[in-house]
Amino acid sequence: MKLVCIGDSLTTGFGVFRSEGWTEILRIRYGLEIVNRGVNGDTTAGMLDRFHDDVVQSGATHAMIMGGGNDLMSGRELKNICANLRLMAEEAKANGIVPILGIEPPIIPDMAKRKWSWDADYGYAAENSRLLREWLLSWCGENNILCLDFYGLFEGKLKAASANELYLDGLHPRKLGHELMAEEAHTMLEKL
Repeated sequence: MKLVCIGDSLTTGFGVFRSEGWTEILRIRYGLEIVNRGVNGDTTAGMLDRFHDDVVQSGATHAMIMGGGNDLMSGRELKNICANLRLMAEEAKANGIVPILGIEPPIIPDMAKRKWSWDADYGYAAENSRLLREWLLSWCGENNILCLDFYGLFEGKLKAASANELYLDGLHPRKLGHELMAEEAHTMLEKL
């Protein structure tokens, strides 16, 4: 298996040491061949634009596709995000690559507002990330596509832990968050 992970800063591992990012934990701890193609600040349109070069031409057998948060913080419409994610999954399948759609962890608006720009509508982004999760779960189920639900994972953990334990800034996970994401991803990948 060669897994190429395409996404934004949540894939890149923004805010933690490279060795502490979830994709690197998977690579090191579990000995998986993983290529990280995360780009800080990227949108699903940017991911779609580089999908052929970064994923299709890489020799990937599997592609983890995860994005949408930056689109939502820029006020982009949910239907466009869904269309971009769908197109990437379809392009992967058309090229013999198994797509895995990742659902980003929930956004914590108050925390993000304190740490980042006041210009973004974090309430809009948080609400629509929940709707994006619902669409992804439904669409993946209908189309027999693997779905890795980091949103549900974090939502469950937030009942037992504070947001400060899991997040750096309401958007990006701390080391503990990346550990949890790596464990969740490994549990799924073991079944393939």
